[in-house]
Amino acid sequence: MSLADFMARVNGQNIQSHVLSLLLVCVVLTSVVFSLWVLYRLALPRPIPGIPYNEASARKLLGDVSGITLHIKHADGTFITYIMESMKTLNAPLIQVFIRPLSSPLLILADFRKAKDILIHRKDFDRSPSLGDLVKGLVPDHHIHLQTNAAWKTQGRLVQDLMTPSFLHNVAAPVIHQHAMLMIELWRAKSRIADGRPWAGNDDINHVALDAVMAFAFGADFQHSMTKPNLDAVRRLDSRAVDQLRTGGRDEVVEFPKGEIDELIQATLDLTETVGEVQGNPLPALTWAYVNRKPKMKRATKIKEEYIMKELRGAVERLNEGEKEVVKSAVDHLVLREKELAERDHRTPAYISRVMNDEIHAWLHDQKDATLSIQEIIGKHIPYLDAAIEEVLRCASTAPVVDRQALVDTEILGHRVPKGTIVTCLVTGPSMMTPGFAIDEGLRNPTSQAAKKNGRDRAWDPEDMTLFKPERWIVGGEFDATAGPQLAFGLGTRGCYGKRLVYVEMRILLSLIVWNFELLPCPTALSSYKSILITTNEPRQCYVRLREIRPQEAGD
Repeated sequence: MSLADFMARVNGQNIQSHVLSLLLVCVVLTSVVFSLWVLYRLALPRPIPGIPYNEASARKLLGDVSGITLHIKHADGTFITYIMESMKTLNAPLIQVFIRPLSSPLLILADFRKAKDILIHRKDFDRSPSLGDLVKGLVPDHHIHLQTNAAWKTQGRLVQDLMTPSFLHNVAAPVIHQHAMLMIELWRAKSRIADGRPWAGNDDINHVALDAVMAFAFGADFQHSMTKPNLDAVRRLDSRAVDQLRTGGRDEVVEFPKGEIDELIQATLDLTETVGEVQGNPLPALTWAYVNRKPKMKRATKIKEEYIMKELRGAVERLNEGEKEVVKSAVDHLVLREKELAERDHRTPAYISRVMNDEIHAWLHDQKDATLSIQEIIGKHIPYLDAAIEEVLRCASTAPVVDRQALVDTEILGHRVPKGTIVTCLVTGPSMMTPGFAIDEGLRNPTSQAAKKNGRDRAWDPEDMTLFKPERWIVGGEFDATAGPQLAFGLGTRGCYGKRLVYVEMRILLSLIVWNFELLPCPTALSSYKSILITTNEPRQCYVRLREIRPQEAGD
């Protein structure tokens, strides 16, 4: 074979090799592209047949997430206002949205009768993990994570008596009143300095709420406070500093100095604020794993754990010393209940445990005297005050949704709902704050149909249901909590456990505020009803302009 023939054969073999390599690369690339396309199709939202949804969202990997983001950015709204707009567009009381990749759709229900049926009567639904996911990293062993079963009932016995009228009136109410009076003193000092000018009141209200709950948990002798340092800071202002605060116009906001927050209070705030980092995150478990590794979180957790353990040991010592009948705090009560339950179950009491710690921590995450006494506030029969509180809760939508999860394949309003699907019931919206959707009565459950037939299905007058009107809760001259739709605390067995404590706290705060101050109108620019959704709906603006009521006026 000549050299030329040899080289020609080699070149031919090289060409064939290159061709085969190119073909192999093409096959591999085609396989990769096809596999990616298949994975992409599998990752797309999978709507539940028959339930309305945004078709454009169903063609996106992140579903409705981009739409929600744009709505918040351009319409100055929240997730809830996005849902409201979607329901209006789709004209349906039950819709589905896609907010977590590779997950089932989230169903949104805007119908009080159906929501009440699910929350109270339907055994095929139970508490969803959504709320528990938000606090899993803070209180992993709290009873909120349990399904409604024997384990939930057993753990619930630890705290079941904390919401009895006796405990609320004799233990909780006095410490709430004590801290509320401190806020009243703070507002007296601020109103005198502001001299008719507005200032932001939301922090003061949040602070006194935290102070009261911590004192409720640990007792009236609990020395840590957020309100007291702020009061001291305002009282330290000299005449020059006061004049400086008053340099603005009558409608300009006065910015008051704040006191220094102590270590325990700061740790509690740091832990609570982390929930905002998890809210809305499609992968809450991974988010908590990341958040809990931050040095700031580790330090705050250490401070919190050490303090709770110290309080638990103190309560155990008091119990062992024979002070069984002296229950001055939620911690005392939990220790006493654990002793009683252990004796009944023939086991050793687990006073210092993860469960006890998490049950306590969950509570934290809640001149001439012219003021009202706690006995006058709690003991007085004032229907309009109760009605005003109920109407505030109806309109405020502090907790904007109530979730449940389908335990089996079931149905809602004639639509198939697969097992594991989470159903979110709106606390405001159609049938609650605006007229409801027209729904065929035949699609409702027999219990709901029977309630309507027997006159037990109450609805608000469409003409004024959007207004703030406490009178709607007055029936026959008396306050009636069942006068119409209300979901502020959910309904049924898994409704909000701390509901009664909220009513006591609101009754005390509202009574003391209106007894001591005249609430004057704030400028329009400071009077928006816009909210921001963090863990709950919080007001973007919460300003007050107060005129102090003198002792002789309060007594008139």
